[in-house]
Amino acid sequence: MNKLYNAFEKVAPNDFEKIEERIHTEEMSTTTAIEVTPKRRNYKFAFIASICAVLIISSFILQNNNTVFATVGVDVNPSVELNLDNKEKVVEVITHNKDGQKILGDMKLEGSHIDVAMNALIGSMLKEGYINELKNSLLISVTGENKVENERIRKRISREIDDLLKGNYIDGAIISQTLNKNNDLEELSERYNISIGKAEIIQQLIQKNKKYTFEKLKDLNVNELNILLSKNEVNHVQIDGKVSTKKYIGQDKVKEIVQNDSQIFKPKYQKIELDYDDGKMVYEVEFIHDSMEYDYELDAISGKILKGDREQVKSEKKNDKKPVEEVISKSKAKEIAMNHAKVKEITNYKIEKDNDDGVLEYEIEFVSGNKKYEYVMNASNGKILKYEIKTISLQKITSHQAKKIALKHAGLLNQKVNDLEVELEDHYYEVSFETKSYEYEYKIDAKSGKIINYEKEKRD
Repeated sequence: MNKLYNAFEKVAPNDFEKIEERIHTEEMSTTTAIEVTPKRRNYKFAFIASICAVLIISSFILQNNNTVFATVGVDVNPSVELNLDNKEKVVEVITHNKDGQKILGDMKLEGSHIDVAMNALIGSMLKEGYINELKNSLLISVTGENKVENERIRKRISREIDDLLKGNYIDGAIISQTLNKNNDLEELSERYNISIGKAEIIQQLIQKNKKYTFEKLKDLNVNELNILLSKNEVNHVQIDGKVSTKKYIGQDKVKEIVQNDSQIFKPKYQKIELDYDDGKMVYEVEFIHDSMEYDYELDAISGKILKGDREQVKSEKKNDKKPVEEVISKSKAKEIAMNHAKVKEITNYKIEKDNDDGVLEYEIEFVSGNKKYEYVMNASNGKILKYEIKTISLQKITSHQAKKIALKHAGLLNQKVNDLEVELEDHYYEVSFETKSYEYEYKIDAKSGKIINYEKEKRD
């Protein structure tokens, strides 16, 4: 009603009281009823027409004010979008996750100016601990048809948020972008329940790095995405400030861990980078020493070594060396691997000998607890060339039992088969074997022993 009254005041300079007073004055100066009647009717008609005009114009103004002129998205892990009218007032608030609902709380931001609304949202994020010195990144995305206005809003809001964070003694890292309407981004936003701005950032990262997928990156917070942005240079994104990595162990600790593991001190480092792999933030490390290249992957928070690999730096000259003879026994190789893994009891043990460019190697696999260990070892001296540790679901059946289940299902339990292999993956066993006529592949649940799926193909 107040909006209608204000609109009335702007559109009709003579308000209702003035019009009524004017009609009353005209009535007092009239001498006959016959002469007054037409004039009174004219005034009544004019007044009614004036009111109708005001209502129509007011309705138009209110409707125009509710039209979305631009959308401003703010993401940290809380994800909120604000639809604005042409006066930069909030007409609608959209939250994309529970964290967004939490920071919004009972606040009613509709009708407030974008600056006031943004101040309230950032203040709530600071209060709830979503922004601090460990997680200092925010994503601001502005979408609308007017590119010039989008850019103006982006710059101003980014500047104001930076000032607000500095006022709370936080050096922020603000990612900002302007976007055009995009049906593909809108579809991704709806499917994964994230903002359009976050969907765009993820799409750009996927284009830069083939190992990333939308499924893997959609649950990362903005600070983690900002770390990946700094590693993979993307276009059309403005980044102001330095992303915080204080949550992680740091490069000095990484060097200490890999040097203790490799027993090589002061190596020539090629790379020490934060990255995202297999559901966690990791440090990727590469260095060279004595013509050997070393690759490590460490959990960025705990420092645990997840992967270790070393190989001879390839020379342009042909390697005419003959394979060296095996020196250490398989039992000794098993002992070395278990000591390195620091485990005493293992299951699903497998060891094979291989020849790699003239070097005899042992390939060793075993499981302990919910970890699967894979090693490649020099068979002549027992030096570990490569290893990897994977987290798997706790299995209740052994590889031998999985093999029996597959052979029984195939009707071959008591018959000889060729190339029988059993491999434990995350939560299932892969069992493969051949007969003279067919090739078989099974996936068997490691907990229940249930056959997940199988394939039987006729051999060529």
